[in-house]
Amino acid sequence: MSTAVRPDFYYNMPSLNPAEGGKLATPEELALAAMAKTKGWKVFKDVAKDLVAELNAHNLKAIEDGLPLEEIGRNTVIASLAQGLIERLLNRVVDAEDASESDE
Repeated sequence: MSTAVRPDFYYNMPSLNPAEGGKLATPEELALAAMAKTKGWKVFKDVAKDLVAELNAHNLKAIEDGLPLEEIGRNTVIASLAQGLIERLLNRVVDAEDASESDE
């Protein structure tokens, strides 16, 4: 039985890893938490979510257009990897915000 390819390159990006629990927030986490309270963060988050929606729409369009399964599969893998990175980036800020609030 064949299995899906599971990328492991996410784990090689320490800057996107969540902070370890039980420790005080780091200066970087405090900076990210402060940024999360700004209008700029809301704009950035909305742009990121729009990008994820566009990635999904692009793949659906490829299916509707009847592109070869190989190309649809490649698009799906690329979209999934990109979405995973975008989500981890957004979660990094949310985690930092949580860490800074637990220090208060």
